[in-house]
Amino acid sequence: MAFYFGILKEPRGLIRLLQFIFAIFAFATACNGSSYLYIKKGSDDKAVSISWSYPYNLQDTQININFNATQKPLSSSNGIKPSAEFFVFTGVTSMLLSLAFLVLYVVTDRLYRYDERIPIIDFILIIIWAIFWIAGSSAWAQGVSSIRSQTSFNYVYTLVPECAVDPKCEENESGTYANITVSVIFGFLNFLLWLGSMWFVYKETKFFKSQTAQQYPQQNNFTNISGPNMQQQQQQPQTRVPGTMG
Repeated sequence: MAFYFGILKEPRGLIRLLQFIFAIFAFATACNGSSYLYIKKGSDDKAVSISWSYPYNLQDTQININFNATQKPLSSSNGIKPSAEFFVFTGVTSMLLSLAFLVLYVVTDRLYRYDERIPIIDFILIIIWAIFWIAGSSAWAQGVSSIRSQTSFNYVYTLVPECAVDPKCEENESGTYANITVSVIFGFLNFLLWLGSMWFVYKETKFFKSQTAQQYPQQNNFTNISGPNMQQQQQQPQTRVPGTMG
């Protein structure tokens, strides 16, 4: 069995490789977006503390009020968790699909080109996962916005009435939202990659090939019509005008 690694130099194979890499970056950064918030009250640097991580279920996240040893829920809704989990699901399945078809391209290139069913299946899956990426990335972008707002110092300050009592609470230390923000960017980049790969896979389907085959006979007909006329013109003897040389 001959392996065809030249597919990696073609757009269809190269885009599959990029899809595999970018999918890993997307779900890896989304899963590693844990962060924290420490609030200072008087001399206590961690009078109030919060920490959260994937799947970002803020409904189960507790605000630890350390100066009176109590806890309060950070949020009453659970709207962020489904969007985070669907985004990660899309990323993981995209990675597996890209790897599977990349192996298929390399190992069974001739089968892919001559079996009409495989390119059609490939094309349909691309459409489905392109929809997954745009829907998942849009929902996750809204989820990231909700995480930023519901874990901010100003929001938490309003949930802890004791913070308004002197000495008032002040923000001491907080983590970053870099990972989850970057994951949204990778999500939309993945959508563009899957959208762009539609054309190159569509060219391998019988629908595109049949359209191309219909166009070429028309061009050949025009060539056949003009060909005999040109030959007749070339075969006509040249008449000599009296009084001319040659």
